[in-house]
Amino acid sequence: MSGYFMELNDQQRTAVTYSGDRTNILVTAGAGCGKTRTIIARAAHLVKQGTDASRILIMTFTNRAAREIKQRLKSEVGDAAESMQTGTFHAFCLKVMSRIPKSFEINGLNIIDADDQSSLMGLIRKASVKKLQGPKRGFPSADQLLSYYSYSRNTLRDPHLYLESETDLEKDHISLCIEIFGLYQRAKEDRGYLDYDDLLQRFTEMLEKKGPLRKAVCSLFDEVLVDEMQDTNPIQFSILKHFSGEHVRLFCVGDPAQSIYRFRGAQFKHVHEFDSIFGNSIIFPLSVNYRSYQEILDFSNWLLHRSPYDYRDNLEAFRGTGNTLPRVENFEHQSDEASWIADHIVSCTESKIPMADIMILYRSAYEARSLEAELIRRGIPYRFIGGLVLTKSAHVRDIMALLRLARNPKDDLAWMRFLQLWPRVGERTAERILDTINTSDQSSDDVVRILQESFGLDNPVTSAFRDAVQSFGKPVACVKSITTNLRPILSQRYDHWQQRAKDLELLEKVAQNYRSTSQFIDDFTLEPMNDTQISNEHNDDAVTLITVHSAKGTEAPICIVAAATQSNYPHFRSLGDLEAEEEERRVLYVACTRAKNELILTRSSFNRNAFWVEHSPAQGEPYFLQDIPKGLIMETQHGWSPSTSAGVEGLQDIF
Repeated sequence: MSGYFMELNDQQRTAVTYSGDRTNILVTAGAGCGKTRTIIARAAHLVKQGTDASRILIMTFTNRAAREIKQRLKSEVGDAAESMQTGTFHAFCLKVMSRIPKSFEINGLNIIDADDQSSLMGLIRKASVKKLQGPKRGFPSADQLLSYYSYSRNTLRDPHLYLESETDLEKDHISLCIEIFGLYQRAKEDRGYLDYDDLLQRFTEMLEKKGPLRKAVCSLFDEVLVDEMQDTNPIQFSILKHFSGEHVRLFCVGDPAQSIYRFRGAQFKHVHEFDSIFGNSIIFPLSVNYRSYQEILDFSNWLLHRSPYDYRDNLEAFRGTGNTLPRVENFEHQSDEASWIADHIVSCTESKIPMADIMILYRSAYEARSLEAELIRRGIPYRFIGGLVLTKSAHVRDIMALLRLARNPKDDLAWMRFLQLWPRVGERTAERILDTINTSDQSSDDVVRILQESFGLDNPVTSAFRDAVQSFGKPVACVKSITTNLRPILSQRYDHWQQRAKDLELLEKVAQNYRSTSQFIDDFTLEPMNDTQISNEHNDDAVTLITVHSAKGTEAPICIVAAATQSNYPHFRSLGDLEAEEEERRVLYVACTRAKNELILTRSSFNRNAFWVEHSPAQGEPYFLQDIPKGLIMETQHGWSPSTSAGVEGLQDIF
């Protein structure tokens, strides 16, 4: 076997070629240890050993990862790669349910995104909150309600018990929340909507309820390969247990030390306790890191070794040493920290280092504001990853609304958005037109007639809808017709149109990758293009500012972990909760292990939450970056040290 097999080290090769009697295989791969390479090599090995490619399912956590895996598999197994089922948990469930919707007891497959969910929940909340007898202050917002409901569903917890144990809501508020959850669910069913959580919940519920259906679905595959196993939440994990229970072989790749999505319901134990959960299992560790120099890994290993948990990660650098220790740069103020980072960027560019080689990682988007202001002041180009995704942009949502209507004229939420886009059409007018559409047979000819009656015979509203419907069979033509028809009205409604227009060009370009307009809509709704993809399309040479949670799977020659202060690592809200604190440790570990050649941590004495950390009665480790062995880092103090600064400020109490 050539290609990936020849590139494998001994640890990877042992895992990839395993053919023993254990049916549940876990590969624990530390940061930079070739998780993707291993999963691709396993799939290629199975095909070359005679497994039918169509009976291999590869589950990923992003569509981008699925596309990358399939593309790289083509060079290994050729056309057989097209036969493999590769996609996210959500995409896989949608694909199966769309083939046999009656078996899953669903009456529509119109996926709504987070903003549509919020709109629908907002309508239900507004009508329901009037029932409260007591004070309405403190009742959850629509987005909070969605968050509570989603978390309870993804973690398979009873919503009532979850709200009682995890929130401070009053009993009557909890009761109304539960009522609203039910109304929200019924409202979706009446309209033929499914949200993200419905895809997973309906799939696993029906497999649990219907034994023959479970056997039929699971019998489609001999091998299920799972990427980023540590990110699975209980409902996703239950899907894997269905496969395992039907004797389908699992090959799961993950790293417990990179489990950082607890807020989404991901559970660390799915990897850490894999053997006890599944049984009949075997575990293969990967510890050779191909990304970083050993000095960076020594510091990262030290961070994990201080944990009460046994992560078993002790990364070894394939590249050896780089003769440069990680650096810790201390400042008195955030402004000093931001100024130094900007100076360092300029210094790098003067040394012919591309700006694209520099990544600056923050615990949260809020922490980056000071540096953003400094970069703007100096005219240093940058991109921010972890902020607004493309489909959150109003002009893109307008495009997507018409795309959805071309597929399904019964989409109330899409109609309300599309109709109110036009002059002199407010909410009441839009509702009146929508009522007329809903009482018709809702055929495209009927809808065109109603739009003509409402807006006149020759009008852009009707033309936009009619052209979208007529070109729906061709994704590029359909997207192009919509962007062309809506461009005049969008350019009038939105500022900074020149920049926004690039997003429309990007949509047209992305549509070229699809044979089905429906698939384009579903993929774009399930996983909107993030800033990484947008930046890659524009191919700018700019510094990258990124949140740590967005940085999973990325790397850069130079990484600066900024605002590495006491209340950020761990976050001050996690104190006293061991599981939460340990996730914070893993967040810092993920940040540090993005660096290939140079790792710098910066921090300032000013810390708006330091008081709460220092005076918290909670037990635990208040700061991960204290007592660092001198041999692991180089530390520099810029200006007064924290203790000196505090001492000088204390003089005001004396004089």
